[in-house]
Amino acid sequence: MKKFLYTLLIILYSSCQKETFNINNLNGDILVMGHGGMGVSHAYPMNTFESIMHCINLGVDGTEIDVQMTKDGVLVAYHDKELSNKTNKCGLVNDFYWSDLQSAYYTSVPYLNYSILSLEQLFSNIDNIYQHKFIFDCKLYPNNDSLFFYQSFINSFREIINKYSLQNNVYFESQNPDFLIKLKNDNPQYKLFIYPPSFETGLETALNLELFGITISTDKISKQQIEIAHSNNLFISIWNVNSKNENISAINKNPDCIQTDKPRHLVNLLE
Repeated sequence: MKKFLYTLLIILYSSCQKETFNINNLNGDILVMGHGGMGVSHAYPMNTFESIMHCINLGVDGTEIDVQMTKDGVLVAYHDKELSNKTNKCGLVNDFYWSDLQSAYYTSVPYLNYSILSLEQLFSNIDNIYQHKFIFDCKLYPNNDSLFFYQSFINSFREIINKYSLQNNVYFESQNPDFLIKLKNDNPQYKLFIYPPSFETGLETALNLELFGITISTDKISKQQIEIAHSNNLFISIWNVNSKNENISAINKNPDCIQTDKPRHLVNLLE
């Protein structure tokens, strides 16, 4: 009986011990960023006001937001190419004026009736906004390679970033090198990430364009590849981190930033 109790106490003690990590990256610590707020499979749909605010209130460093542009240049938080995938509207975000999209709402169970959010609505309602960081995943639907479309997108970003003085709080990620070049020309101080299909492609692009870093799915990059990126002074942000075990695995790779679907757990691990 005594042996059983002793073993039980050892197990309980071990379970209460906080896991420690040897973090060695360019940042000195790991930025904890929500994925569209609280991520997938949460009580709120991604990129909504409720999801983002819930995430921020957990004590994260900030959140990633999927950003698209309406026909009249309003930046909104929405992931999918087609509005019909998740809302009562049909078409692309860029097909609509913002006044028309304000009646859009999520229709999929259990996410009924949540509204599409503009960045203006979000930023105007965050207290102490300068304490938070934002990664903008630039969704350039309808895959428009028009220089006018790119410039309109960039103008809208510049306007809202300047309005809220967020120059030091924002990061941009995009799969499109041409768009990143135009962003860099607009403001060389912007922190820009290439979003590549592979680490090798990302490394080449980031070095050639002198970008801030690479954003990549955690299953497409190893700890050794992150070390290679760091040796080239490239910041690494990893995503597709969907579970508590994946949070731990991601930390052990020593990235500079983790975009996670389990922000509460990641905050607790790293506090």
